[in-house]
Amino acid sequence: MARPRKNESEKRTVQVNIRLTLCENQRVTELAKSAGITPANLIRQKFFSGRFPVVKHSPIEIDLYRELHKIGVNLNQATHRINRNEFPGEYLSILIQLSRNVNHAIKLLVDDGRSG
Repeated sequence: MARPRKNESEKRTVQVNIRLTLCENQRVTELAKSAGITPANLIRQKFFSGRFPVVKHSPIEIDLYRELHKIGVNLNQATHRINRNEFPGEYLSILIQLSRNVNHAIKLLVDDGRSG
């Protein structure tokens, strides 16, 4: 089944060319890719709505973020218990290492999100 024809007033017939630096082009391309649209549509949506399109994440990324959030909540609760002397002291080093691991995982996710 063919796509319905647009009215003449809805057709995009005017082309506007802009020049970007390599850095600007890379940024626009990355933002568009993360939103699942073309760079032209990203610029059009930002210009006419004043907002950037919503960034889409894969279900795996969403599940990973949720899991990291749960770990962070548990880590925060355990830290509060240690500060109130309600937790054995030997667990402190384990919690510090867990905190470092979580921070490292978050950094990897953020860096991967920027590059990929």
